[in-house]
This record gives sequence, structure tokens and C-alpha cells, in this order.
Amino acid sequence: MNRKSFIKKNLLAGGLMAVLPQITTANPIFQEEPIFDHELITDFVFAAHKSLEETKKILDKYPLILNCANQFKKGDFETAVGGASHMGRKDIVDFLVSRGARLDIFNYAFLGYGDFIKKVVTDHPHLLRAPGPHGFSLLHHAEVGKHPELVSWLQDKGLTEKIFKGIF
Repeated sequence: MNRKSFIKKNLLAGGLMAVLPQITTANPIFQEEPIFDHELITDFVFAAHKSLEETKKILDKYPLILNCANQFKKGDFETAVGGASHMGRKDIVDFLVSRGARLDIFNYAFLGYGDFIKKVVTDHPHLLRAPGPHGFSLLHHAEVGKHPELVSWLQDKGLTEKIFKGIF
């Protein structure tokens, strides 16, 4: 690279570095939006444990709250779809999924995706004893989802706990 080319490239790069902060702060997609209040997230997650109507009402008003997680105790995170899953509320889970809720292994166990659970646990055996929200196990989720074949498979793999107590 010759001297003239080197100077041009560095001047251009330096100019971009000077202008980039103004571009990013002027652009609305880079402006920081306020986050949801902890109390609102708690209300939404609690609603999804028991009331489809209240869940819909909150989600209609605050659609971006869908995948927010509440932390009940240190390290004990739970989303609305997680709460609905361990409470056996398929109506609420189906509604949240129809709106784009992100699913985890516990939701899949509740919904009866046995082949998926078997594959994941076979490939990653430590997940058999992974605690879900509030310590509920895969076995609990498969039971409340009424999937006896998956329940039997999990038990055959050695999972006997429905809840892992005292971990949070």
C-alpha cells in the first residue's frame, strides 16, 4: 500500500469514528427504551399460572412483555409460558406460543415432545436432573402435561424427583 492510499483510508476511518456516535444516537433503533417494571412482570407471570383472560389482557396491553422472566428467588427465573406449563395450563401455553413465546425443555416436556426430550437428554444426560422454575423437574412437567410414555421413559432413566427442593 502506498503512502497516499494509506493516508486516505485512515482519514476515512477516522472520520467515520468521529461521526458514528452521532449516527447511532440519532437513530431511534439505538435509543434505549425503558424496561418493564418488576411488578408488571410479576403480575403477568402470576396471571399465566391461573387466568387466560388476565394473561390476554396484560399481553394485549404490553405485547413485548411476552418473553420477560421474573426472578422469584436468587436464580429462580420463570416466564409466563413456564408458569403455565408447570401449572398444567395448556390453554394458556397454547395462547402464549401462538403469540411467539420462547419454549424451553420443560415446556416441551409439558407439551409432550417426547422424541425431542429423549434426544436432548440422551445427548446431554445432565439435563435429566436440571431444575426448572421453582425446581420443578422434567418429570413433573411430563406428568402435568399427561404424557405417560414420557413419564415412564424419564423414570427409566432414573429421574424420580418431581421437584428439586432447596436449590434456590
